[in-house]
Amino acid sequence: MFHYSVSADKNIPIYRQLVDQINAQVRSGALKTGTQLPTVREMAEKLRLSPGTVKKAYDCLQEMGDIEMTRRRGTFVKFVHRDRDSRKQQAMVAIDQMIRKLSELHFSPAEIQIFLNLKMREWGLKWTGVNVTVISPCPEIAPVLKEQLEMLPNVQCTVHPMHQLQEYPYSVDEQSDVIVACARDEGRVTHLLPDGSKFVPVAFRLEQAGLIRALSCCGKRTAVLCRSEAFAQMTASALPEGWKIEKIAPSDCVPERVEVLIVPEGEDAPGDFSGAVIPFAFRLDEGSMLYLEERIGKLRDERQQWPAAAQL
Repeated sequence: MFHYSVSADKNIPIYRQLVDQINAQVRSGALKTGTQLPTVREMAEKLRLSPGTVKKAYDCLQEMGDIEMTRRRGTFVKFVHRDRDSRKQQAMVAIDQMIRKLSELHFSPAEIQIFLNLKMREWGLKWTGVNVTVISPCPEIAPVLKEQLEMLPNVQCTVHPMHQLQEYPYSVDEQSDVIVACARDEGRVTHLLPDGSKFVPVAFRLEQAGLIRALSCCGKRTAVLCRSEAFAQMTASALPEGWKIEKIAPSDCVPERVEVLIVPEGEDAPGDFSGAVIPFAFRLDEGSMLYLEERIGKLRDERQQWPAAAQL
């Protein structure tokens, strides 16, 4: 009954770990009203803690109304359950116990969320929206892609770089209903994914306004200000063949020879640059968006037909 575990490696104070575990047992009814707890010294010896730490935990539990400490009789559970908060309180306690157990098994908060989503899906209780993950070729276009996809009804979008998929393929897979990446990366992505059926190949296009402005500056010395080589390559491929551009990192000074500076949408050029500044925004093309909308619609239709596990 009194099996508790505490660890100095956690960010939670030792006494608070003990408080949380006893409180969960009391509020769930595992420790009934009137149950006698070990003395401060007994509990300290059992958990190899100082008596002062256990005393602090007991004092806190007494202030919460969970226990009552008397000098001659000992320490007893005092909390009495009431119907008005029983269901909600039991639910909170059950969730606390689950999270605590998974934390003790050294799972991260992100991993715990994945497990919860999986079980919700098994029970037919997963939210009616769709989780779309985009494997972005470069960080510069991530905010634009996220904004574009979350304009679709009830879609939650996450953007990850390719290296995250390489390092945590199962984590990315379990968080996602649909995984989107550039068509040229299809073989690379599907090879990494446990479930390749989630993959949707897409194409990116440059916003017309940026291209028109760039074409008006054709022939001028041009540079692209960006962090990634991928964005520089996407920019070069969107411009007419033979147009030479150089890549400049945000921390570098723009050379005086540069007359036109291309920047990712939402980012600024250096304040001392006096030439033309052209924002470039890459989005999913119309065909990719139509296919994604169709795929997401099918997922929603399938979920509406899923029977809840509780009714099976």
